[in-house]
Amino acid sequence: MAKALETFQKINIVYKHMSKEEFTGRVIKIMSYGAFIKLDDGNVGLIHVSQFSNMYVKDARDYVKEGERVVVKTVGKTKKNGKLNLTLVKKIGEIEEKPKIKNGLDEKIKKFLRESEKSNSANNRRIERKIH
Repeated sequence: MAKALETFQKINIVYKHMSKEEFTGRVIKIMSYGAFIKLDDGNVGLIHVSQFSNMYVKDARDYVKEGERVVVKTVGKTKKNGKLNLTLVKKIGEIEEKPKIKNGLDEKIKKFLRESEKSNSANNRRIERKIH
């Protein structure tokens, strides 16, 4: 009976973590191939370097530090030892801001509006001189 209960609890934990929910945890160890995260519920998982970014990541240390709090999602579970495979959602305390793109569309529109305003004011002064 105790063995069945233990198996049920393990299945329940795995099922809970296979949902699309986000979990919080702390980085406990960093290796070149990824970072081990201890979730707040006590489970341990790994964020592989391929799960930090869409770009090539050489070392997990470029993204997280030991002791740092993070928000993660589960993407699977290892067959060998039952640890969770995680993906980084964000660092806790990290401010989400819109990336600034130099010479992007927003910048071009702002520049166009400034130049148009200068041109219009110059034209308005010429018209005023002709009228008076």
